[in-house]
Amino acid sequence: MSSGGDDMPHEEHEEHANHEAWVIPYADLLTLLMAMFIALFAISSVNPDKAKKVSIGFSQAGENPLSGLFNGSSSNSAQGGNGSGGNGDPNKSGGSVGLDKSTPGTKLLKSLANERANLSAAKVQEHQKLTDVQKQIQDAAKKLGLAQKLTFDLRDNGLVVRLASDSLLFNSGDDALQPQGRQILDAIGAVLKTLPDNPIRVEGHTDNVTISTLRFRTNWSLSAARAESVLVDLTDRLGIPATQLELAAWGDTKGIARNDTEAGRAQNRRVEIIVESTLVAKLLKSNGLTGAPDGSGKLDNGPAKVDLRIVK
Repeated sequence: MSSGGDDMPHEEHEEHANHEAWVIPYADLLTLLMAMFIALFAISSVNPDKAKKVSIGFSQAGENPLSGLFNGSSSNSAQGGNGSGGNGDPNKSGGSVGLDKSTPGTKLLKSLANERANLSAAKVQEHQKLTDVQKQIQDAAKKLGLAQKLTFDLRDNGLVVRLASDSLLFNSGDDALQPQGRQILDAIGAVLKTLPDNPIRVEGHTDNVTISTLRFRTNWSLSAARAESVLVDLTDRLGIPATQLELAAWGDTKGIARNDTEAGRAQNRRVEIIVESTLVAKLLKSNGLTGAPDGSGKLDNGPAKVDLRIVK
């Protein structure tokens, strides 16, 4: 008779769950945090000499991702030279650490600070030039007996020449130039051709009497068509370069007089030719901040632009 010791089924014991398994990832997290804080502490203060050596090392490797961050550090300094750190101060043993101070924006600010007297003199000169332009146009209008049809506004940013639409440029509700209009534009165009560097803006304006015809649905379309007629005459017939001209249409939104009288509405029906100042363009160009990618020196070589903005 068997004792049954080996024949009896073995009793299976339930495995105990390990409730301390979190300790391992927690320890890893603490290790990573410690490493991060050590790294942050290490980079909280920069050693100029070591930083310079790192930059030179990258430069010698053929590519320097730190280029422009360290003034005066270049591959030349790695070759000995005068010990000045390349383009840095020859009286210093190494380049200084910091952002490069030679960016175009910084150069412009320095130029503005250093040339304030020159800018003031240039502003006076530009104002005198535009004053002379106004006088030349006035004299030409007087010879034609049309001086009363023109008004002027000399601003800091340019000269505004206002031409009355009625009985000078156009018939009522039309955009076809009249003979007197072409005469006065001949005189104005002769003066404008002596100003090749000044941008010229042609603006169309109307009164607040609503127009609705088959050709002009709104005052906006009428003001745009009249400004275009003047602009096309200036460029196609009188030879003003299209790249020098801009067009704007304002409808009845930029009145200069009240619209509750006929005299006021007549003042608002006008075309303005604005000779803009060249001071800003000259300042940018002198600091290398203008010019087309093709090196032509022009920001726009295309046809005349349509722009509904005006700098006040």
